[in-house]
Amino acid sequence: MGTRTYRTVLIGRGNVASHFEEALRQTGHQVISVGGRHRTQPIPTDADLYVIAVTDSAIQGVAAEIGDVKGLVVHTAGSVPMDILPQQNRGVLYPLQTFTKGRSVDMQKVPLFIESDGDLPLLRDVASRISQHVTEMDSHRRRYLHLAAVFCCNFTNHMYSLTEKILTQHDIPFSVMLPLIDETAHKVHSLSPAQAQTGPAVRWNQEVMQAQVNLLEREDLKQLYQIISQSIHHDKLQSPED
Repeated sequence: MGTRTYRTVLIGRGNVASHFEEALRQTGHQVISVGGRHRTQPIPTDADLYVIAVTDSAIQGVAAEIGDVKGLVVHTAGSVPMDILPQQNRGVLYPLQTFTKGRSVDMQKVPLFIESDGDLPLLRDVASRISQHVTEMDSHRRRYLHLAAVFCCNFTNHMYSLTEKILTQHDIPFSVMLPLIDETAHKVHSLSPAQAQTGPAVRWNQEVMQAQVNLLEREDLKQLYQIISQSIHHDKLQSPED
């Protein structure tokens, strides 16, 4: 008996939608891409699976437009609860990864978090063929997962952006930071983040920290430096001694 394929409607044109479309096609599903929020193509009513991969604020409107269909309707958002979908056969297919159009991601390595009070076996089948890492998780816990991801990914990348601006102002290429970035990320594969933490805030070297604050021209960056340094030191005080 062969592997079942599903007639899948994909709604969205962004980063997540583009990667899901490729992954679904590669795993043999018939994908009907109808575009994003501002589309002219109608949504079919006879699909097995509907994947809503639009911005969080648009999910409810798209779900209402799909209406009462027999197929499983899922969204891909981390912080949006499943019950925003009005359908009885509904679920969530959330990828824990950062996506950028044009940049390839190995979806087999992307953790997928699924939830459904409808056709869970179908959702699990689809997810497990896309990724080797599939976990069931309810909407309550997934909110905290997404919050943690914002700290881990979005905030960290913003720090890279601020770093680049500081370096550019002084004719230093951002590329000099890449070995440091790589080693920092690599360390937490074998150490806890608390164990891997280094820098003047851990030691609470106030002389160094104040000198660095004085180098910053923007007041918001001074405050950011101080708040993060205090948080690092607070974590160090709360951690058990090595």
